[in-house]
Amino acid sequence: MAEIVMVRHGQAAFASDDYDRLTDIGWEQARLLGEYFSAAERGFDVVFTGTMRRHRETLAGIRDVFAQSMPAIAMPEALAIPELNEYDFHSLVDAYLANIGQEIDRSEPRSFYRTLRLALIAWSRGELSDVLETWAAFEHRARSTLTRLAETQGRVLVVTSGGPISAMLREALKLDVETMVNLNLQAKNSGITRYFSKGEQFHLNTFNAVPHLAAASHQHLITYT
Repeated sequence: MAEIVMVRHGQAAFASDDYDRLTDIGWEQARLLGEYFSAAERGFDVVFTGTMRRHRETLAGIRDVFAQSMPAIAMPEALAIPELNEYDFHSLVDAYLANIGQEIDRSEPRSFYRTLRLALIAWSRGELSDVLETWAAFEHRARSTLTRLAETQGRVLVVTSGGPISAMLREALKLDVETMVNLNLQAKNSGITRYFSKGEQFHLNTFNAVPHLAAASHQHLITYT
């Protein structure tokens, strides 16, 4: 039996010259999550993370606070695997806009994510060309990662992105693509998705929860980018 705790990275720097880094809010989300984990006085037996900077920084924020609060409970070194990386959403949006012959204001989140939703649906249908990864390849790596997690015992922390989290949710719960995409675009920064697994059976316990941001003083820290 394994308890698998998946965490989406903290807020990244949307519409900046380097999206793949945490904002000040993103660092604060990670630190508060570290406090939440340490309050339970339980560590993790295995830690996985993607290889992206925002994954590493989110884990660093969690780990730093956890080490200060729970010095007697060591958090193992992370196994960094590219299968936990996000799809390249910029290339998907580029390909979709090229298909329809339009452009959007990419600095405006509502416009961008509305277009991304359409791009993801088109990607799943094989309607986009010149993309860095096929939909089939994306689903395959999500499926193989879920299989790897199923073979892991104990309490497992996984720091990744909204895309892989929703793709693994689709696999575990047999969701249709449109439902998966809708859940993907609802993913909160530093949100927790928790499973209990036995063999290849996954039982969803929590999706997209932010108990570490529940206080009224932390409501401004609930973000989606």
